Amino acid sequence: MTDIPYERMSGVAAPATAREADRILEEGWTRRGYPAICLNDRIPWELSTTDERSWNFHLHCWDMVDPLLQAHSSIGGNRYLEVALRIALEWESIHSDPHDSHISPFAWYDMAVGLRAYRLAYLLDAAKDDRFLTPEAENRLWKSLNVHRKHLEQDEHIAFHSNHGFYQVAGQLAMARRYSHVSEAMHQSQKQGLDRLSHMIEMQFASDGVHREHSPDYHRMVYQTLKALMDNGLVEDEELQERALKIERALAWFVRPDGYITNFGDSDHRLMTCSPEQARKKWATEEMRFVVTDGEIGAPPPARMAVFEEGGYFVVRDSHSGSDRPKGNSYLAQTAAFHSRTHKHADDLSFVWYDRGQELMVDAGRYGYIGKTDPSSELSKQGYWYADPNRIYCETTRAHNTLEFDNTDYPRRGVKPYGSALTRHIVQDGMYVCESETKQFGSIRHARVLIYKPAQWLIVFDWFHDNTYRTHDVRQWFHLAHGLAIESDSMGFLIPLVEDNTSLRVASLLPGARRMEPTFGQKVPCKQGWWSPKERELLANFAFGYEMDGQRNGCFATLFSFSREIEPNVAWARAPKSGRKLRVGWLDDAGVHRLWLNRPKTGGLSVSRKDYG
Repeated sequence: MTDIPYERMSGVAAPATAREADRILEEGWTRRGYPAICLNDRIPWELSTTDERSWNFHLHCWDMVDPLLQAHSSIGGNRYLEVALRIALEWESIHSDPHDSHISPFAWYDMAVGLRAYRLAYLLDAAKDDRFLTPEAENRLWKSLNVHRKHLEQDEHIAFHSNHGFYQVAGQLAMARRYSHVSEAMHQSQKQGLDRLSHMIEMQFASDGVHREHSPDYHRMVYQTLKALMDNGLVEDEELQERALKIERALAWFVRPDGYITNFGDSDHRLMTCSPEQARKKWATEEMRFVVTDGEIGAPPPARMAVFEEGGYFVVRDSHSGSDRPKGNSYLAQTAAFHSRTHKHADDLSFVWYDRGQELMVDAGRYGYIGKTDPSSELSKQGYWYADPNRIYCETTRAHNTLEFDNTDYPRRGVKPYGSALTRHIVQDGMYVCESETKQFGSIRHARVLIYKPAQWLIVFDWFHDNTYRTHDVRQWFHLAHGLAIESDSMGFLIPLVEDNTSLRVASLLPGARRMEPTFGQKVPCKQGWWSPKERELLANFAFGYEMDGQRNGCFATLFSFSREIEPNVAWARAPKSGRKLRVGWLDDAGVHRLWLNRPKTGGLSVSRKDYG
């Protein structure tokens, strides 16, 4: 066996790899619900339909070879190497020329090349070391490896701006390190990879540790690859290692109290929990170990609120219940960023919410990268990379917990990304308050203030104003977690909460907003009320909210209160056209509440309230 172990970039625990490899050899390899492939048969390398883009990409990454190489590296065994070698030689016989127009576009796709390169490098090294190669096969694989090296060395092939480029450089480093002692070209390629890695981390991660691709799950993926590079001895720079710890601590804020990752943008409903033993191996910080083990090991973040001012996220995790376990926490997170089109949904200022032991408000999810859009199509002009109707829905503005103007999605193409939309925030009298603001369609200002009293209530205050005096039909959308029910009544909406044996009441605190009837799994005239937990899965959930017609300027103030009854004091409420002040009141099970918000043009926010039991 080779002296350098296989670089486990996937993060799969070593004890499980042999069992997984044996299962794959017996039952075939599959991913995300696609048909199983027998690895002893010819691999279907061709891209037959655009619906199989993701599937074809994973094939050309050699993802099916990964568990075989992990198993060989852990326990040896030519049975794993034999199958992997057959697949590699089959691939090489068809795809040796990157310029061949007759092969799949994913054969030399950016990220696929990076992932395949380090797998090919290990396979060649291990097979040669085990005297498992014929001279002819060794020559073919070495030639192919150098084609990969030359391809990755060209800057025009590297996606520096996205996670794809990160995986390309990771593959380049692992491949080149393995052969740098016998090849000067590989040695130079390794040096180039290290320089690129530092540059990419600066580009892709904000100074506060947040990944700039609008999706916590991509933050996780890129970070785990960075950690794998360090764990495998490919990166030894101390400054970079400190930066990596900051990135992991930021990621810990995006693990909800129930252990699922916060699914903003292109994030699946991914469960992050693991055993203490696994957490110690997989994560380096006390904060991350704490949230993935429900507090069995590690320690919680020192603060109850995180404001990623450059990255563009606001997160509250409050242990109001007194429990020392994360599952008892209240959790609110808002996305308020536009750094590029990469994985960016039309979701500006949306939020998700978990409280009283259950998920309440959800993001739409990812669904999958299915059906590439025609670059000249109207969809492409609107910023959609993919044409599948379910994927399109998940990207739309109406699929998120935000304002929608005139049934139109927020623009993402042909507009300048604004970076972070967070403006001001305070913690006062047990309330967490965050203000954010964007400009949409060139003329519409939209400011949102979230006022959150954990485990008691949440107020979503939206102000909008068109500087060109045009009027708009405006909708304030909310999306319930899958499995929750909702009904309308005279005060607004009632949401029974089985887990807490209570209810969540929803009401408008200002005059002028009209209640919309809840929508569940609607298909026509447009999709509404759907949630995607994973690739190619769409489940019905309730969408609801409030609307105004023909308005140039206006305010929504929607209250969510854990209460059996609620009565807003609309007659007493006030909000001027400027949206700079807000006065609202309501009655619920806890008594009478009055709240004042002041958001001046300059200076800080202020909020105060009086409660009468």
